[in-house]
Amino acid sequence: MVYRFAALPTAFAAIADPEWVEFKTQYNKVYPTDVDEHERYELFQETKTRVAKLNKLNGEPVFGITWMADRRPDEKFKTGHLKPDGWTPNAPVKKYKSRGSSSIDWHQTEAITAIKNQGQCGSCWAFSATEAVESQMILTSGATFALELSPQQITSCTPDTGTYGCLGCQGGFTEGAYAYLESVAGLANSFFYPYSQSLTASSTTAACDTAKVTAVNGTDEMLQGGYAKVSGYHYATTPCTSGGCTSQNLDDLKSALESTPVSICVNAASWNDYTGGVLTSAACGDMGASYQDHCVMATGFNSTAATPYWIVRNSWSNTWGINGYIYLELDKNTCGLADDATIPEVSIEMTAQEQAEAAVRREIMFQKASQGSSQTVV
Repeated sequence: MVYRFAALPTAFAAIADPEWVEFKTQYNKVYPTDVDEHERYELFQETKTRVAKLNKLNGEPVFGITWMADRRPDEKFKTGHLKPDGWTPNAPVKKYKSRGSSSIDWHQTEAITAIKNQGQCGSCWAFSATEAVESQMILTSGATFALELSPQQITSCTPDTGTYGCLGCQGGFTEGAYAYLESVAGLANSFFYPYSQSLTASSTTAACDTAKVTAVNGTDEMLQGGYAKVSGYHYATTPCTSGGCTSQNLDDLKSALESTPVSICVNAASWNDYTGGVLTSAACGDMGASYQDHCVMATGFNSTAATPYWIVRNSWSNTWGINGYIYLELDKNTCGLADDATIPEVSIEMTAQEQAEAAVRREIMFQKASQGSSQTVV
């Protein structure tokens, strides 16, 4: 009698690539099956190829192998910029006077709060708006009021319909966040309304805690902490909503940055592999309006560096990039950073004397941020 046996599946050979072994060791990578490891190894190889191509485009190495190198596209850092079809800007453009600074870095002052982490939720737009409101509260009050505010409130509570509709973890835009904030008593502090989206896995948008929103300026305010009231917003540069956006006024953005950090929305398609250095416009890719996928914050610029750059704060934790920051080529609209540059307006009740004192402290912050590079106003 002849016995016939079903063929057993071929076992995967162990991967002997020294770079792969080093990568697994460095980032403590453990895979549940050989099948999964081989899939991850292929992704690792694709990352190596992509990084080499991007670094060649950039002219100097700013991309590298990171913890993300074996992740599928849906597992990487989340973005989340999304505008309704046909949306048109209607807020004013404010012209800021230049102070002639060769550099400005608000990160060196109280005007910038700690790096945040949006996790696996497409809430970048809510984080960018929150950070901009925080900075405006600090600068307007001369750092008398310095609060970490609640991106969760914006993520969960901004309506998903109408002209300014946003979709929570599925995306939104900063103008929609500001419009929502104008409609409520204020933006709560992050202790009263903490972030609840997962940092490690995709999650549905948490429901809006309407009771907290209603109570933000209620009878228990002294116990639950302060909040910020947004009264409007304006643009630092004329927004570009279609086309290539190759003629944005970068001097206007520089002038605005001498007064305040600015919320911006960019093309961040190549940012997952960024490790440090100045990312050029060529390596970042298209600066056109339709390529915007991520909202962050411009916090300054350095025109005296060997390769001049914009200083940009991200919301992917301080383990990404340069402790949470990225440098973008200064002389170009790199990644489209000047396409959608907004500044919220925060209402604070202050006496004339308090306003004068705040102005003095604000000037001290500016001097610290510019490291004394201010010249005559032009």
